[in-house]
Amino acid sequence: MKQVYISRHAGTSLVRYLVSQGYQINTVTEYGIVNQDTTSLDAVLDTEQLIHVDPRIATHPDIYMCQLGLWNEAGIFVGDPERLRPDYPNDIIYNAVCTRDYVFHRIENTDRDLMDAIITWRQGLAYDTYQPDSEGHFHEETKVIGVRQGYTRCSCLPVNNDSFITSDEGIARALEAQGAAVLLICEGHIKLRGFEHGFIGGTGGNIYINSGGITDQKAIIFNGDLSTHPDFEKITGFIKSRNILPVWFEDYALEDIGSILAME
Repeated sequence: MKQVYISRHAGTSLVRYLVSQGYQINTVTEYGIVNQDTTSLDAVLDTEQLIHVDPRIATHPDIYMCQLGLWNEAGIFVGDPERLRPDYPNDIIYNAVCTRDYVFHRIENTDRDLMDAIITWRQGLAYDTYQPDSEGHFHEETKVIGVRQGYTRCSCLPVNNDSFITSDEGIARALEAQGAAVLLICEGHIKLRGFEHGFIGGTGGNIYINSGGITDQKAIIFNGDLSTHPDFEKITGFIKSRNILPVWFEDYALEDIGSILAME
């Protein structure tokens, strides 16, 4: 079953859309993850579990887990909340970006179990990924890149395996130096509860949507009204140029909710 992990602060339109596309919703709360088919949200919020990070980001999926790969290659690594602490960088140990071609994070702070999981996941892809193309060439190894920005997934939206959108100049420089395609956008213009502004990575995620064809359409879905962003045309153009459909909702503000993490 298709599954997605989203903050309990995700917009209603987003949640309804994901359900309509066949995704099982796993809601991230301050006290744990609530599955549609298990405990009710109210019951979880009544418990007395500890909040391990800043309450302002305590419902953000990318604080507790990391998406390994995109679309049909995707898996979800769920970390141990007991390893998290409210102070930076002890709250960013799982906040990495991982695609087939690139893994990047503040590597000195990346959780050891996450790195092991990435290696295992990558080995699992090896048979399919490394089949030769029409010219007999094999896919290159994944590039592991260290960046200074610890809130890496918050700050950077993966568009496909080698294309990214970010407002962080340091991330952009590091990726471009390794051959990735990067769209650098202006900072701000994104809501984040308790902060001056949020970041593009925390607003979106990679999903499949029903196309009516033989295969589903790859899409990037945003939590809120992407069209209000000053770089809207650049963002949607960058996405569409890769045969990916941008999806957004005009009935509420574009908001950083700690990413939308999906797996098939």
